[in-house]
Amino acid sequence: MRLAEDILPDRSASLRRAGRHALAPVVERALRAVPHGGSVLVAASGGADSTALALLAVAVAARGGWRVALATVDHGLRPGSTEDAAFVERIGAWLGVPVLRERVQVRSGGQIAAAARRERYRALAAMAGTFGAAVVLMAHHAEDQLETMLMRLARGSGARAAGGMPASRRIVPGVRLLRPVLERSRGELRGLLEACGVPWREDPGNAGMERARGRIRHRVVSELEAMAPGAAVRASRAGRRVRAAASLLARAARSLLPGEGPWERAALRQAPREVLAQALRLHARRAREVQVERCVRAIRASDTRRRRCLLGRRQLEVAVHEIRFLPEA
Repeated sequence: MRLAEDILPDRSASLRRAGRHALAPVVERALRAVPHGGSVLVAASGGADSTALALLAVAVAARGGWRVALATVDHGLRPGSTEDAAFVERIGAWLGVPVLRERVQVRSGGQIAAAARRERYRALAAMAGTFGAAVVLMAHHAEDQLETMLMRLARGSGARAAGGMPASRRIVPGVRLLRPVLERSRGELRGLLEACGVPWREDPGNAGMERARGRIRHRVVSELEAMAPGAAVRASRAGRRVRAAASLLARAARSLLPGEGPWERAALRQAPREVLAQALRLHARRAREVQVERCVRAIRASDTRRRRCLLGRRQLEVAVHEIRFLPEA
C-alpha cells in the first residue's frame, strides 16, 4: 500500500507504535555500540527501507539518550533525485531531527554504480564527522543481502565475499557503518510504515531490469521467496555464518604460509585443500582461480618433479622439499 507523500501522520502516535514494533529492539541493540548520549547518523534516501530505519532510530533514541540525524546523498543520476532529498528533509522535520544533505558528482562510465557507492560512503563519512557521529546506520535488509550473495557467487568470489555484506564495518577511522536490519525482510520494514501511516518514495530504478541486480531481484529472489517463503532471511543468516567460517579459514591460511617463504612442502601437502588454496590467494590477491588450482595440484602431486606455476604475476616454484616464490624480473 502506497501512502500519499504529502500527508504525514501524528508524529507521537507513529513513534509510539514504532517503539513497540518487533524491529525496535533490533535497532536498539545496534545502537548500544554508541555510548550513552552519543550521536548516530541514519543514511536516508526517502525510500521505504531507510525511512523505516529512521523512524525506528528516533523511536528508540530516548532509551539511550542518543542524538539522531538523517543524512541524504543526492547523486544526481536520475530525474527525481532532488525531490527524494527534499522528501528526506520533510521526514527529518516531521521526526524533529536534523538532516544533513550533500550533492555528489559521479562520473559516467561502465562502473557508474561502483563510483556512486564510493561517493556515497565518502559523503556519509564526511557528514558523520560534521555531526560528530561514530556510527552510520544503513537499511540494507535480507533481500539486499541475498541479491549480493547471489551476484558474488556467480562471479566465483571467495568465501568471505560470498557471505555477503557484513553487519558492521569501518568506513573511515572513527566511523563505523552498521546494518541492523540485515537479517530482517523488506516486507517487515514496509509493514511498519504502513502500520504507522508513514509515506515513502519509490525509486523507479528498483523496478527496472536493466542492471544485473534488478534481474536477480525480480527473476531469482522473487522466485525463491515464492518457492520457500522466508528464503532471504534464512540466506542472510547463513551468510553471517559463512563470513565467520571465512574468517577462521583466513586465520588458518595465514598460519600455513607465514612470511615470504620458502615453505616446507611436506607440511603443505598434508594441509586441507581449501586452506592451502586460501593461503596462496593471500600471497597473490589478483590470482585467477585457475592459477590457484594449478598451484594446489602441483604442491599436492605425489611425484617429485620440479614444477613452476604462475600465481597472479608471481612465479611459484614447487621443488621436492620446499616451495618458494621466484624473484620478480
